[in-house]
Amino acid sequence: MMWLWRGGEGPKGIPRWAYTYLVVVLKADPDALSLLKCVEQPDYLEKRPVNLIRIFHSEAAQRVNINDFSSLDLHPELILYEGYKEIEGEEIEIFPLNKPSG
Repeated sequence: MMWLWRGGEGPKGIPRWAYTYLVVVLKADPDALSLLKCVEQPDYLEKRPVNLIRIFHSEAAQRVNINDFSSLDLHPELILYEGYKEIEGEEIEIFPLNKPSG
């Protein structure tokens, strides 16, 4: 089963759990986060169910065809943050990958 978009309606803003992690742990600028979108996909990490997340700048969605989580496999340079949240637990990990351009 593949989860194309949160809510199935196209790119969405960052989920509250990821937003909180980005601001508190990674010290990301809250104003800059409002310009970002995310895609999520359920998966397993070491037999634990997780939601994978990729966060990218909303303008990236206009320059390339981002249809689902795996669309960013073709454009890894657009992924600003990537990580996961355990579905049945509390663990969250998000890593910065690329700095925003501009």
